[in-house]
Amino acid sequence: MADSSNLDELLRFPRGSNSKRGRNLPGPESLSKPTEPRGLNPLDVLSLPPAQRELVNWLARRNQARLGEIQQSLAQEPNRIEKTLLDLKEAGYVQEVLIEGQVAYRVVFRGAVSRAGRKLSNDIWDLIDLDNITFLQQVPVFQSLSRQELERIASKLEERHFSRNQVILWQGDPPDLFYLIKRGVVGITRLSSHGNPQFLSYLKQGEVLGEVGLLIGTSSTATVTALSEVHVLTMKRQDFEDLLANYNRVAVEVARILGQRLAATTARLSNTMKDSHVCVLLGIGSGAGCTTLGAAIALILARAEGQTVYTEYPAPERLPSRFGFVQRSEITRHPGGYDVFVGQQAPGLPPSVRATLMLDQLRDHYENIVIGAPESVSDKIPYLLDHADQVIIVTLPDPVSRGRARDLRAALKAFISPEQTSLFTVINRANREDATVPAAGQAEDEIPFLESLPPLMEQRRDNLPEPLAQVARSLGNRLGRTNQIGVYIPTTVGVDRSADTKAYLEKTLSFMGQLFGGATSSQAQGMWSSSKAELVGEAIYIVRSYVTQSDLDRHLPEVIEYAESLKQELKQEAIALEVNQKLMLV
Repeated sequence: MADSSNLDELLRFPRGSNSKRGRNLPGPESLSKPTEPRGLNPLDVLSLPPAQRELVNWLARRNQARLGEIQQSLAQEPNRIEKTLLDLKEAGYVQEVLIEGQVAYRVVFRGAVSRAGRKLSNDIWDLIDLDNITFLQQVPVFQSLSRQELERIASKLEERHFSRNQVILWQGDPPDLFYLIKRGVVGITRLSSHGNPQFLSYLKQGEVLGEVGLLIGTSSTATVTALSEVHVLTMKRQDFEDLLANYNRVAVEVARILGQRLAATTARLSNTMKDSHVCVLLGIGSGAGCTTLGAAIALILARAEGQTVYTEYPAPERLPSRFGFVQRSEITRHPGGYDVFVGQQAPGLPPSVRATLMLDQLRDHYENIVIGAPESVSDKIPYLLDHADQVIIVTLPDPVSRGRARDLRAALKAFISPEQTSLFTVINRANREDATVPAAGQAEDEIPFLESLPPLMEQRRDNLPEPLAQVARSLGNRLGRTNQIGVYIPTTVGVDRSADTKAYLEKTLSFMGQLFGGATSSQAQGMWSSSKAELVGEAIYIVRSYVTQSDLDRHLPEVIEYAESLKQELKQEAIALEVNQKLMLV
């Protein structure tokens, strides 16, 4: 690290709270956090005490600076610098930021940028700049409440704004607020005095934090930092406790969130299994071609020996006859590079338990797991569906099959989380009589009738019919990529001056492609109002990538940093980012 003493300074720097204070006792009023940084203007600077004015004048000429840099430049006693910084921070004139584990300080200037001043289209602003009631209606915790109930809750909320890299909550801070993220994305990290900070996760618009500390009375175990411009709504401890006591549905939803986070933490801490990606195919009726598509996906995914496996449930014992091989062990190597698993099914155990044992066994050894199953077992294999990155419904094109596929899709959408599991429908014209059957309805892909298809055991990438290979590639490339991230690129500079930003479009496509293995672009049209030019129309380029959860966690800070550089180069007030259909500003 560039400044090895920085985290030690962080651990000893006064935070405005007493370390021996009781869990539920409020701190002195004079040391409470300001609800909104007041910021400075030139007249404020003139009225500051000399020590504060000197520090502000020096710090204002820089984007931010670490404590050691301030001490070295001003040549003052460390205790005096710390006291001055604390006074400025409590006054709302200086904020702490965290950049790559290094604590720094930044001057806060007065003034907020209006909607018009942002130079963003109204379409984007309508998704970002929500009133509190509309926002609460979109938050899962409150979706079951009436508007009147939401109005009562909104009256207890207070809005706070944080700039990029600003610390929202330090680990070790006492539990006193419940946070709702109204706009932006925050990073959750665990700081250490002897190493780099450990990134744990991120939270975005509509998600909550601080609930654990309020419920069990413990101080924060992690540091929360604004990765973009962030707006949060906060609720005091007593109001939060009253909320849970008065609204049982909210309490149940908070318990569900805690359970999900506990499960995610347990999975992250477990190191007994590979980081596997699971694809489950559900065939609608016999002859839908579930095995054909599943085997093709396994073939596409088989990039390295022992990496990919294909099996079926609940009857894997049928695979030798379907593939045309003699079973000599649980695993048979396909010439195309993947394994075919024919395991023992532990007779006498319930189907859900057998599915659990099978998946756990495969996750011990494989990175890509493709499982074919009939639609009839969908309610008997919740464990498979819970752990699936991708669920594919394979159906024939006739009306009856499509109706069953539609019903199954609706049932699955109510069961799975779109951020954890991608759901697709594929129409397979497996029979000659299906070739011309109309197939209206929701489907992401379609396999036409194939005049000839090599036997399963003889299939290779180079002899797979292209229509089947194309669908398999599309689905295989999306396996595990259940998250979506996008960068919005404007085509104007200043108020209404058009600019050719195609070079930035190409640059962003290259950046996102290298980071995530692929990117696509689209174009949208927006309108925004300006006091100088009235209505302004603007084309917006959108570059998107489908990504795995781990890649999103790993690279999100890099994308935000890239958006910041893009903003500077294009002289924009802000650049919009999209993460899983949630917009934020950088």
